[in-house]
This record gives sequence, structure tokens and C-alpha cells, in this order.
Amino acid sequence: MKAKGKRKAFLAGLLSMMLALFWGAGIPAVPVWAESGTVYTCAIHPCYAHPVTGEIEDSGGEASYATGQGMVEGAVYTTGILELTDSGGYYLTIRMSLMDYTSGHSFWVQNVGDSGWATPAVGVTGNGSDSNGTTADICIQVPSENCVVRGSMYVDPMGRDVVFYLYPSDFSQGNNTDMNATMVTAAAGSDAAAASGSTAAAESSSAGTSAQSSEAAQLQSQTAETTPAPTAEALESEAATPTPTAAPESEEQEEPAMELESSIEAAATPQPEVSTDETLSDAQGLSLSTQGEAAAGELGESIGQALVSYLFIAGAVFVLGGLILLGAAAGIVYFFRKNWRRWGGGEDDED
Repeated sequence: MKAKGKRKAFLAGLLSMMLALFWGAGIPAVPVWAESGTVYTCAIHPCYAHPVTGEIEDSGGEASYATGQGMVEGAVYTTGILELTDSGGYYLTIRMSLMDYTSGHSFWVQNVGDSGWATPAVGVTGNGSDSNGTTADICIQVPSENCVVRGSMYVDPMGRDVVFYLYPSDFSQGNNTDMNATMVTAAAGSDAAAASGSTAAAESSSAGTSAQSSEAAQLQSQTAETTPAPTAEALESEAATPTPTAAPESEEQEEPAMELESSIEAAATPQPEVSTDETLSDAQGLSLSTQGEAAAGELGESIGQALVSYLFIAGAVFVLGGLILLGAAAGIVYFFRKNWRRWGGGEDDED
């Protein structure tokens, strides 16, 4: 265990040293030391917001989420490789585009669920080009396959640093990309040191076997001088006795590769906060506009019903008023006819 820990620390230190030597000079940093292990092809998920918490650390904020997510997806390829060494080291290689328009790349790592960030060993393992210009393959030492990588780079057209995230998932054994596996150069269980040790042991065993053969020859010669020749009956008896055969050695079976899995099922997206001022989001504006249309329809129906009720009431009042006037007129006529003669009206009629 101590030897593995020392080797792991040595690899991390070596990768950091190679970064310091070659990153600034623009020369691919290729580690000199390598060991046995397993290489996995994996999916890389670029995110503008933290894939677990949904937090946006970039200064663009939630208002720039759509633009920032598109930019990160354009800068980070969606396929990478993860190298798992026999000593327990994890090395994630990603490919980044737009290298002609970005600079000052920095990375931090954490396991899913952690709150703090650690600064990993980082190195450039390959360069290339695509339709957007120069590309770079970047190897990052991560704590495990269930990790989140935080990145920062200066974007020249924007004139500022941009903070983004990524995480690996969907691991399958084997390198199905054109990226270089620089830390793992031999299959799991076949470490170069162990191989050299086995070679030395084989040479020592061969030398020992030769010496034993020489001693056996001398011993056989001495025995032949002192032992009488076997009789014919003895030879027939030996021929009738079956000679035991050596059991075939069982072939060594390779250990199955470790199954890797990320606990992130889907990247989290930022949740818009409820606004208390007059500035509304597009979703809120759409919601309010729909509510306004419904309210206007209800108001129109209410106005129509009120108008009908008003007309009905006005008609009823008009009819009732007419009936009252007609009744009053009839009463007046009746009153005058009844008292006409008493008031002298009948004499005028006779004249």
C-alpha cells in the first residue's frame, strides 16, 4: 500500500512538473512515467451551471445561461477517455476547441457531493485542429470517476474570464477515440516494473536450471559407474508401469475491468428566482399575458351581462312609469268629469 501511495504521489508530481515546463511554452506535455491499468472511453458533459447544484459562478449570471451553455458546448468536446491505473490514479483527458480564441486555462476538481475544490495535476497530451481552429487534448488528474471539473479560461472576443463545468459518464472499456492514453501504457496487472522483475527472475531461474542440469549430469555419471545395468525383466516391469503425466498449468485469466459509473443522472439547471420588482422574465411575461387575455374575456362577459341587465331594468322602469302616468291621467279625467256640473260646467254646455 505504501509503495502504491508513493507511486501515485510521484505520478501526480511528475504531471505537475511537466505542466510547468511545457504548458507555458505551448509544447505538448507527455509524461515520461507510465504504468499498467485500464482505459475507458466516456461521455463528457459541458455545463455553464454546476451540474449538481445548478449554481452559476460566471459573471454572466442566469441572464446569460443560454448563451453561456452554447459557448461551453462549442469549446468542449463531448467524448473523452479516463485512465485508471493499477495504483489507483484517475486521469481524465478532454479535448477543447477554440484554443486560438481562449487562453489561461485553469482547472479544479471535486467528487460529487463535495463542497470544496482541489487543484489537480494537468498536462497537454495532444494538439490538433477543427473547423473552429486549434484544439488541445488536456489530461486532468481527478479524484474518481464520480467527479466534477471546474474550468476557467479567458475568452478574447468577450474580454473576460469565463467559468464553466464538466463531468464524465457512460464509461466503456477501451480507447475508442484518437486521443492518446499517456498514463496507462499496459493492460491491468502487467506493470512494466513487474515485467522487468519477472524477466530478471526468469534469467536467474534459467541460470539456476543450467547449474542444476550440470550437477544432475555429474550425479548421473557417478551413479552409472557404481550401479549395475538393469536386467531385461526390470525393463519390462518399468515399461508396464504407466508414467504419470504432469497436469497442464491453468491459464491466467485477466481480471474483469472495474465498472465505473457517475451518480449524476442529468445536469442541474438554474431555477429562476421569483421577481418582486417590475422586471419580469420571459416566462413570467408570457404567463401574465395569458392571464390578461383570460381576464379581458371575463371582463367582456361581465360588461355584456351588466348591459343586458341595465336595459331590462330601464325598460321595466319606463313601462312602469308610463303605466303610472296613464293611471294618474285617468284619475284626473275621472275627477273632472265627476265634479264638472258642480263647478258649473254643465250650464256652459247648455248655452
